[in-house]
This record gives sequence, C-alpha cells and structure tokens, in this order.
Amino acid sequence: MGITRTIIIVWSWKAAGIGEGIWQVAGSANANDLVVCRDWPISQEGDTQNLAVLIRQYLQQDGEVMLFLHRYHGYSQEHLKQIIHQVPEGQQERLRCFLFGEGADAIYLTSDAKGLLGTSGTFSAQLNLDGQPLDVSAIANAERRLLKSAHFDYIWDIYQLALRRRIFEFKEDLFNCLGQYLPQMTFEPGELYALLRLPENRMLFLRLLSFVGRIRKGSDLANEIRIFERNNNRTLTFDDCGIQLETSYGAPAAEQYALLAAYVLRNVLAKGNAVSLLELRERFEELLEQISGLTYHS
Repeated sequence: MGITRTIIIVWSWKAAGIGEGIWQVAGSANANDLVVCRDWPISQEGDTQNLAVLIRQYLQQDGEVMLFLHRYHGYSQEHLKQIIHQVPEGQQERLRCFLFGEGADAIYLTSDAKGLLGTSGTFSAQLNLDGQPLDVSAIANAERRLLKSAHFDYIWDIYQLALRRRIFEFKEDLFNCLGQYLPQMTFEPGELYALLRLPENRMLFLRLLSFVGRIRKGSDLANEIRIFERNNNRTLTFDDCGIQLETSYGAPAAEQYALLAAYVLRNVLAKGNAVSLLELRERFEELLEQISGLTYHS
C-alpha cells in the first residue's frame, strides 16, 4: 500500500450544495489519495485544535498532508502556527499549509484549468475561452465522490514547490525592476525606498511589505494586494511563509528568512543604510539555498 496523500480544504463547501465530506481520487495509482472538505470558520477557540486532530489522523502511517485554509474563513498566519505546533515535530515535515482566497493561484480552476476548486464551494467552473464559455471540472464521478487524478496530481506537485517558487519569482521580479537602474549597483539611504514607492512599482512594493510582515490582516493594503493577486492569478503574499520555512525546511531556512526580512525592512523599506544590489541578491540566494528541491517541475 502506498503513502496516503491527503489534501484538506477549509472553504465554503456548504454554500453550493456539495457540502462537507471526503472525496477519493480515480485510478488505481491514486487509491490512497483523498480530498477532505471542511467548512470550519475560525469562530471559536477550539477550531485549531479540531484541525490539528484531523491533520494528525491523516499523517499517521507516514501519510502526507496539504492543508488549505480560506482567508475569508478568518484564518491567518497565527492560526497556521497554532495548528502546526499541535503536530508532533517528527510529522511536521510531512505537512504543508497554505492560506488562499480571492480566486488567485493554481488551486482555482478559474486561474488554472488543471486546478481543483471552482466557485462557491465546487469542483467545477465556467471559463471564457476566446469569448466562448467552457465548462471545466475536476470531478470524475460525482455520485461516487471521485476526482480526476490529473487535477489532484497537478495540485499536489505544484504546491510541493510553491514556497520556493514564490520566493524565487519575487527575487526575480525585484531585480528585473531594479535592473533598469544599472549600471548603478549601490543606492544611497532612502533612495531605493523612493524608487519602490513610484506608482509603477506599486505591486512590488506591496509584496515587499508582505515579505517583511508589514501588511496587517483586513487592512486597506491587504485588500489592495488581494486585488493584484486576483488580477494576476498568482499568490503574491507571504503571510504563510515564516512558519512554513521552519517546519518544512528547518531552523536554518527560517533564520535566513528572518535575516533577509530584517535587512529589507531596515535598509530597503527605510532610510537606514546604503543598499548594495550584489549584497541584496546574495542574501536572497542564501535563503534559496536553504530551501531544497526544484523551483519548477520539468
């Protein structure tokens, strides 16, 4: 018997009639794979305990779990920490946790036709392809609660690399932006901050604020970056980053992230010191070296 791969999705399942429950994955090669649907808003003190119990259940016997928590159900990075810290240390490396919402990123069929989630608690969606409506679905057999293996495998594979890919793409976007100022390699205190505050760099500036933990949940800035995510079909925020690095890649990765975030906060997003692009790139590379694995699937 192979390893059980379980995707737990906390979302609005009750709204559309599908409801809570467990879906299996079609095909003998995916006989042990499951998608567990729960509609649990974070409205009471025991909610994270309930999730932790559920996760531990599926981590038994060397199982692997991906947990997706919808932001509009009230979840934040603090809840991720509470949940992960209720999982035994020896099992934490087999758990990946993600915050999602706003119809952004690959888990949504509306963002990626290989995804899983439709709209309002479904596994189906209608896309617009060259002006023509196209129905897409991750369901293989609704009566038997079976999902298509291609959709499950795609989401599992792409989210295994999601954190490294998000940091790598952030680094690349940042230096592509700063590349327009070459051959200048050093910026005076406050100079880089002023450039990033230009209207054309707004999305990148918000991503930097998110990376260093300076976007408060429910704030105008949080709403603004969610709009950028939705319009670009990409996860641009880092509110699940720190705890993920610690549990999935170990203390050195979390420490390197903290050092980089502190450097950006002190020197890039303030008037602290001059900023060397070579030093900034090196700090990003040091973090990525701590995050093992591929950046993209071949």
